[in-house]
Amino acid sequence: MSFFTANTIAKSSMLSCTLAALLLTTGCDKTPETVDETTSEASEMSASTAAETSPATTQDNLLMTEMTLDTVNNFVFTPLISSGSLNAEQVSCLESRDKDLGREEINNFYNTEFTDAELQELEAFYNSDLGKKLIAFGNEQIRIMSGEEVETPMEQPTKEEMAEIQTFMQSPVGAKYMQLNKAQGEGSVMQAMSAPIQAEFDRCNITVDLDAPQPQS
Repeated sequence: MSFFTANTIAKSSMLSCTLAALLLTTGCDKTPETVDETTSEASEMSASTAAETSPATTQDNLLMTEMTLDTVNNFVFTPLISSGSLNAEQVSCLESRDKDLGREEINNFYNTEFTDAELQELEAFYNSDLGKKLIAFGNEQIRIMSGEEVETPMEQPTKEEMAEIQTFMQSPVGAKYMQLNKAQGEGSVMQAMSAPIQAEFDRCNITVDLDAPQPQS
């Protein structure tokens, strides 16, 4: 199947990274190199802080989980279904999938990787007016990146909003969240989703090996 490969999945960024890339190309003052350095430093600070903090208590219905599942559906399953590379039986099988596929795995991932205080900080940002706007804008951009036409695109975040978003993304918890979403392999969000996604492909007789070595681009 030429349209969809394991490499495609491995490089499908989660929502926060997609948004970060968009912000870097729509007027942020910092260059990508500078932001990467800042993010790396903040991630190290966050890791140090987390080591001194008790683990998070288990929380269900995390907004970050909803964001991840939306991204997987919009960036993985929906484009595959509409690609024309599947037969009718495979399409029907994927369309009948459990829309909560991977919820338990992602909830466990976030509850393991973040402390309760960090989860509350993330929830507070993404439940704010700016956070909700950022989610809506990011979901729209993902649909556009997947080939969907949007009749009336949302306006890009203003310079002031981008500054506020960038401040959050460079904070210890924001940088940690982005780093985990950007990473590939063990300890990443994508790795946490790989088993349920692979199981769904196996159920629908779609040949994609998520654990296969990836070609270097």
